[in-house]
Amino acid sequence: MNQSSPTISPEERTLAALTHLSGLSGYLIPLGGILVPIVIWAVKKDSRIISSIARQAVLLNLAVFFLIAATAILLITIILIPAVLVFWALLLIAAVALPIVGAIRAWEGTYFRYPVVGSTPI
Repeated sequence: MNQSSPTISPEERTLAALTHLSGLSGYLIPLGGILVPIVIWAVKKDSRIISSIARQAVLLNLAVFFLIAATAILLITIILIPAVLVFWALLLIAAVALPIVGAIRAWEGTYFRYPVVGSTPI
């Protein structure tokens, strides 16, 4: 198994792709982007790959939440409003694109590590 990019077994590819996409459930269900990956993480804790992907999904959603909350304070200043809105747009693109790219890679059998919050299977 390659340490930089572990492979995902054919039996786990579908669940791995769905686990990546589970982070997007927060757009449909309040707190779903955190709760759904936590449930998958708890249920599949015996699978290093699936639990690692679920952990990444949780961390990505938490990071996005805290970055939005931290930069919301900057909306008080009139001059920084455009910068905050551009940052939020870029953050939204990343928060949607990373799980989709991860799901595609998982479907192909390649483990995808999210930038900054990603982890490798332990």
